[in-house]
Amino acid sequence: MRPDRALRRWWRGREYRRLLDQAASELAGSRHAEAEATCARAIAIAEEIYGAGDAELTGPLYALSSAQLAQGRLSEARASSARAIAIAEAAGAGADPPLPRLLEQLAAILERQGAAEDGEALFRRMLAGYDRMRDPDPLELSALLNRLGLLLGRKGARAEAAPLFQRAVALREGALGAGHPLVAEALYNAATFFEEDRPAAEREAMLRRALAIAEAAPAVEGALRASILHNLAAAREALGDAAEAATLYERALAAREALVGDAHPSLRPTLVRLAQVHHAAGRPSAALPLYERALRLAEAELGSDHPVAGAIEAWMDEARSRS
Repeated sequence: MRPDRALRRWWRGREYRRLLDQAASELAGSRHAEAEATCARAIAIAEEIYGAGDAELTGPLYALSSAQLAQGRLSEARASSARAIAIAEAAGAGADPPLPRLLEQLAAILERQGAAEDGEALFRRMLAGYDRMRDPDPLELSALLNRLGLLLGRKGARAEAAPLFQRAVALREGALGAGHPLVAEALYNAATFFEEDRPAAEREAMLRRALAIAEAAPAVEGALRASILHNLAAAREALGDAAEAATLYERALAAREALVGDAHPSLRPTLVRLAQVHHAAGRPSAALPLYERALRLAEAELGSDHPVAGAIEAWMDEARSRS
């Protein structure tokens, strides 16, 4: 290589590295449009000095996809992500970020696009890749198991989702210890999508473990703590303990109100379940104010003609007839 070309390549490489650092700073500061422009400049330089298919491009393409995703431009984010994956697959172990992280980002984009079947196929492909590894990273694998389990559980495939969550729990306990917040998350998901023919007491035991971790670890998100309390209340209700169920629903409601205020749609399920516990126990005066709050939230979110609003109105009429 001629000295002048070598010098130009060195200078261009130095500019490329500067742009990568700048893009990282812009992404960290949520300046996504600026980051996108910076990534595009970095990619052009990388193509010039390394070649269009070099593994070096996976980094700026990943950052570009992240910036586009943050701006809601899902098709462009998907195209950038797919290009990074194609380069990483050809490069093998030399890609940075590694292929599993690139695939995980594409899966997030597919979820946002509502392409559930494509997302499931991608998760399965990722899991097969991890299962072929001799020593996969336990936290990366547990995150994948958790996400695939959620996707399967939400579409009703609980029998397939349950063992994935159980593997995630075991991996996180082994890597982080039994009291880590990520263990609480996996336990909550496992209990939420527990197989319907399994005893309710097993679900309750998982949720009590998750709650114990959440109460001992300040790092557990408040939303997760509120959800654990709600689902534990439902488990106690199913086991016939209405008194403890009411207490747990009240705690769940207070925990969520502390996060979102007293007029957020996410309060509605807990308001309804707590009202129904009071209603079934013959306490209509306690149930009615809760139903009324739930109805206001349902009408604001879904409209007064929605079946959910109609159901709440019917329960209110029944409670009034008993008061």
